[in-house]
Amino acid sequence: MTGAGPLVSIIVPVYDAGEHLEPCIRSILEQTHSALELILVDDGSTDGSGEVCDRLAAQDVRIRVIHQENGGIAVAQNAGLDAASGDLITFCDNDDLMAPRMLERLVELIESTGADMSCCRWKNVGASQGVAEMRKHADDPFGAYEVFDDPARAYQTVFSLAHRKLLRVELRYFSEANWGKMYRAHLFDGVRFPAGRYAQDVAVAMTLYERMSSVVSCEDALYYWLQRGDSVSHALRSAAYYSDIVHAHAQSFDVAIRLGVLPARAYTGMTALRFERRAAGTADELRRLEDDRRAVRTRVRQLSIWQRVICRALHLQRLLEIQVYNVTVHRRR
Repeated sequence: MTGAGPLVSIIVPVYDAGEHLEPCIRSILEQTHSALELILVDDGSTDGSGEVCDRLAAQDVRIRVIHQENGGIAVAQNAGLDAASGDLITFCDNDDLMAPRMLERLVELIESTGADMSCCRWKNVGASQGVAEMRKHADDPFGAYEVFDDPARAYQTVFSLAHRKLLRVELRYFSEANWGKMYRAHLFDGVRFPAGRYAQDVAVAMTLYERMSSVVSCEDALYYWLQRGDSVSHALRSAAYYSDIVHAHAQSFDVAIRLGVLPARAYTGMTALRFERRAAGTADELRRLEDDRRAVRTRVRQLSIWQRVICRALHLQRLLEIQVYNVTVHRRR
């Protein structure tokens, strides 16, 4: 284990994680980079997850537990950020796993290149196979990496699988999800996730990427994103949920336009308007839908015809890829 080196704060929002919580926590405690503080934010769990956090904290001084009333993932993440004392920060969902050398790899990359953020690839694995799959690949050698500047542009334009494979820019692809990434702590100075939002990560993504000079991305799949049928990602979505997606990507769109970046990902995100249209039923929901329509139209009109063509083409490619994803990954157990 590498106990030396910069302190890494790992923030894990915890809410009714059940049997998945302890494997998640143990995967973090078993990291080869042991200079870490694990901040578990129990967001009003009702299934005993808070007690699991306390029990494991009594066994390892690197664990800090925060208990709070349920406020949602953004409030929990913010509580973790407020408590973090590490030079570097990363996040983990309470039902996912981190490969034993994930921190080691991301720390080494960010320190050796001077980048503001390092990130790795991830694997979508059925929850029942996660630990076995992670152990099988624990000793895989590290692969290639790439350092690039202007991460805000990469985030907005490199997201379609076909596009990034064709142009060989796979390592420039990263999502707004906070897991699988390591941030320099100062990036969050004055930045917190908006409370009560479903798309809290999208809402701050461009703000963070605008602050970065460079990113280092490696091809190593070190984060295990476990799929299970009862997860939030599989839940029925409301009109309010889709409205929030539209609003978050509209914010992202505005930042991209200000930076002179083609807002292709934001364009695709705003097409969640079609799902909001299907879900809206009450008078309030229909009024909000009309407001969202106007907001989207106003933004799309800022694009040239050619920009609209590019955004539309990338959107259609991504739509096809999502359909394939939904009949493969989302069926895993």
